[in-house]
Amino acid sequence: MRRRRRSLKPLFYVLAGLATGAAIAAGCAATSPGNKFEPGEGGSAGEGHGGGGGTPSSSSGMGGEGGIFIPNDDGGSDAPIDVPMNPCGTQCGPTELCDPDHLGTDDDCDGEVDEDCPCAAGQANPCFRGDPSYRGTPGCFDGTMKCSENGYWSSCNGGVHATDLCFLNDTSACHPMTTAPFVNVNLKDGTGNYSADAVPGSETWTVACPDGVNPCPGVNGAAPADDFKPLQSGEYTVTYTKGVAGGGTATCTYPLFVGAPGLRVELEWEHDLGGDGVDLDLHLHQPNNTQPWAISGEPQDCTWSNCVFSYFEDNASEAPSWFPANGSPPDPVSWYLDPIFEKNTCYFAPRGVGQKWQSLGKGCHNPRLDLDNVYCDPTISDPEDTEFCAPENVNVDFPPKNQWFRVGVHYFGNRDKNYDVHPTIKIFCDGALSAELGPKGYYEPESPITFTPIDGEGLSGGNRFWLVADVAFRESNQCGARGCVVKPLYSDEASKTPLLTYDDIAEQSFGPASPPPISP
Repeated sequence: MRRRRRSLKPLFYVLAGLATGAAIAAGCAATSPGNKFEPGEGGSAGEGHGGGGGTPSSSSGMGGEGGIFIPNDDGGSDAPIDVPMNPCGTQCGPTELCDPDHLGTDDDCDGEVDEDCPCAAGQANPCFRGDPSYRGTPGCFDGTMKCSENGYWSSCNGGVHATDLCFLNDTSACHPMTTAPFVNVNLKDGTGNYSADAVPGSETWTVACPDGVNPCPGVNGAAPADDFKPLQSGEYTVTYTKGVAGGGTATCTYPLFVGAPGLRVELEWEHDLGGDGVDLDLHLHQPNNTQPWAISGEPQDCTWSNCVFSYFEDNASEAPSWFPANGSPPDPVSWYLDPIFEKNTCYFAPRGVGQKWQSLGKGCHNPRLDLDNVYCDPTISDPEDTEFCAPENVNVDFPPKNQWFRVGVHYFGNRDKNYDVHPTIKIFCDGALSAELGPKGYYEPESPITFTPIDGEGLSGGNRFWLVADVAFRESNQCGARGCVVKPLYSDEASKTPLLTYDDIAEQSFGPASPPPISP
């Protein structure tokens, strides 16, 4: 018999900046330690944060150089000529550094980040090109680098960098915006004064989603047709087009950075046949606990059946209670009612769930499962529709330090639909992508994680269960940045083979031991 589920819809945060998720170089000479999470005013993004660095095609939105110091030799051994160096205290050095505190920084200021630094396949990290002292300053935003299958970092993609002169960008024109999954974003806020002379009724917006986000939510078609609800983390590209006096059009393009504080894990897979198809479930295991997994939910396992609003409302015994009931961030806390209304991020969950959290009046719970994606239609582009194919996701807003969470994925069933699915897990730490596992991260070619329609192969007829990875947050360093460490789980370390088992086995065993505590 098919289990009965209680519906839960997306949760969002209103943020004023994305955390860099990586340490600024030793000495902390940057003018700002990084973009930090703060709720904005009202329900739209782009307010109250120092955005900058859009990439307009008709109106640059960038200021002049002013007093910027652009040397002929910036001090880096391999740096090209005329790389801007901060006259107020540069962090350019002679070599690229590969230690954890310099991960994601362009230490030798040559326009490349962590070239020749080793990494683990599937790992990802925020990154910043150019003088690290500009990292996190208004107008500057991290990109993302991913570890290749040969164990070295890719190029730093996305973001707005010192090499782009991000610190000079004119935030009054088209400029970057920051928000979080599920927030309703007013895209016009990102156009600044560039939209002031638009011919009435001529404005349109299009949004390109990050790689792997499919389906991509559409822009709201109702007037003024500038609302957008991103359901997944990452960097989106917004293109604004306006009619101009005398005929013709003009456009500008700017990034929309989407991320949530703390730990966020997103699960997605194909929905080839739509609605009544394959059902996968996301699991997050309690840190410092080695009890077996529980497919139907137990206190040590946050999943579809016990980690949604209704279970916390009812104070159900199966609901996870991993942290102290009383306390305040940055320490981990089970319930937290922030005195600033906008910081109770679960209060803004769409489709009525936010109102339920508000009515309960206890703030937000950690952990919680925002969305259990049981039925969906891949042809629907309206993210407000209950059948939009959103990712399953779980959040811990205030994760403990140096404690290992474990991520799992369960193949619940296929409802007699005959197609394979290839799950993808994305792990975000303080808004930054820290691992992408499934199609990537292993030595096997193409898509190593494949769930087939042939189930019931466990010892007692169980279905597939994927033990994905362990993730732990680091202690904050002297610059206030922490980031996290993600360690994929392997059945064979040498061949980097993913660890696949069955649910009846997982319900008898936690799996391999967690890694030792990470060093600060």
